Amino acid sequence: MVDIPYSQIFDDIYFSRESGIDETRHVFLKNNALPESWAQKKQFTIAETGFGTGLNFLVAWAAFEETASPGAVLDYVSFELYPLTAEEIGAALGDWRGAFGDRLDRLVKHYPLRIPGWHRIDFGRVRLTLIFDDVNDAIPRLNIPRGVDAWFLDGFAPSKNPGMWTPVLFSNMARLSHTGTTLASFTAAGLVKNGLREAGFTIEKVRGYGRKRDMITGRFNGSQAQLEPVRPQRVAIIGGGLAGTACAQVLRYRGISHTIFEAAPALAGGASGNPGGIFNPRFTAHRNAQSDFYAGAYALAARTLRETSGVGFAPCGSLHLITDDDKRRRFESCLETWRWPEQHMKLLDAAEASQVAGISLPHSALYLPDSGQVSPHLLCTNWAAGSDVKLNAPFSPDNAGEYDAVIYACAAGASEFMPDLPLQSVRGQIIAAETSPATSALKTNLCYSGYIGAPHEGRHIIGSTFQKWIATTDLREEDNAEILARLNEAVPGMIPGPVAGARAALRCAAQDRFPVIGAVPGTKNSYVTTAHGSHGIVSSLAGAHLIADLMDGGVQSLGGDTIAALSPQRFLDRAQRRGAIIS
Repeated sequence: MVDIPYSQIFDDIYFSRESGIDETRHVFLKNNALPESWAQKKQFTIAETGFGTGLNFLVAWAAFEETASPGAVLDYVSFELYPLTAEEIGAALGDWRGAFGDRLDRLVKHYPLRIPGWHRIDFGRVRLTLIFDDVNDAIPRLNIPRGVDAWFLDGFAPSKNPGMWTPVLFSNMARLSHTGTTLASFTAAGLVKNGLREAGFTIEKVRGYGRKRDMITGRFNGSQAQLEPVRPQRVAIIGGGLAGTACAQVLRYRGISHTIFEAAPALAGGASGNPGGIFNPRFTAHRNAQSDFYAGAYALAARTLRETSGVGFAPCGSLHLITDDDKRRRFESCLETWRWPEQHMKLLDAAEASQVAGISLPHSALYLPDSGQVSPHLLCTNWAAGSDVKLNAPFSPDNAGEYDAVIYACAAGASEFMPDLPLQSVRGQIIAAETSPATSALKTNLCYSGYIGAPHEGRHIIGSTFQKWIATTDLREEDNAEILARLNEAVPGMIPGPVAGARAALRCAAQDRFPVIGAVPGTKNSYVTTAHGSHGIVSSLAGAHLIADLMDGGVQSLGGDTIAALSPQRFLDRAQRRGAIIS
């Protein structure tokens, strides 16, 4: 007997007491004509309104891989305002583990951090985009150029969850549908039927599952044709740093042939070549398009790095010291508006922070237990493995005709191909220092006006300077002294051992301090990912997924407002508003 999971919030069970797996097969597969509808398609998209335990996703995933054409891809997007934990999902569906093969274990293993926002999990032929948010807030921001093929209208009944079943949901379902899009729902409530009909769906009441007498099916009767973007077969990636190698890793996983062009004699020759670095989101006082990007990118990086071996990953967490009132107010506002659960972000007083750090700290702190350290240099090598890499190979626009698409991931070098991008180089110097009696007990990263990493292989990475006015990467002794002075100012008496090495590099940043990721305006099949600044470990992989999504026309892994905020088109729009003319 399956122990049926129960929602205290909605006072209802997640699936049928008779058989949840059979209920899903009847309601959502059979009544969306699946697997017949995906039989001849190279790409099929399902959108779902309540992820819950993930039961519908797992049933669809198994059926797709068992029946779809070889090489076909399933894009599955689902909304969930109150996500369960990975452990709760494993327990709820454990009795059906045999029916799913290894899929339940893979879902539990790769399940994202339970933080609001957009989360992409790639299972090869099946891509899951989980959106932890209110569907009525998030679905207007959802972009799927090729459209949804089948809707799974799940979620708790309208009588239990009236806030979900709204005209906003129904009208956006119509926006995202094409002629022939189907839907199925367990409910036959009048407000659902009427809302869908008003939005342009033909609705039919049919036999429900088990004791439930009625359910509905439907079909979109609008005249919107389904767009079928031409997927590129050969892609040129310009740049062998984090941004470029992240693109290579994502394209390789999607089976798209690509070549990395790196002008230097080795990968990761610039800022991506640092031997170690810490990863965090970029904090904002309020939730907005920019913070949503960094939140999702951080969650993706934390999960991906944890699953990647040989890149110097250390899951030590980070403490962001609160050294002044302005920082306290910003962190408190961030906690309130981002709505992250305490298990992923928490304010600690000085005593609690000291206990986490393993040393005495004079400040309270914002604690991110999922943060850590990684080697950017090793990460680039890992992400480029298996790719065609050309070193000492500057890319010429004359070569572009040999490829179906080009991705400019060459930091400030992107200005050579897009001179109107307002990019700037920012010099940063870091040091590697040996541990000392004062620092060897440190268990977590500390961030202040600089940062010190927890000990790794007997050393700390400490940084970093921020110098827009210096264009050389020559090492400066005065910078080493400044880095150590800032550490001692934040935590008096915390003096590491001797400096064992230093490295300086030029980071690329945009005028507005936000990455530039998206299609190059005025071109066809040209993309850019640059200006990742000091957050490249976090932002590069999320940017790579977005570019791959833009190429194949499927579910886009970020909200439309975030995509617009990242796009290079934003600079043209701002110039136009100012009355400037950009050629």
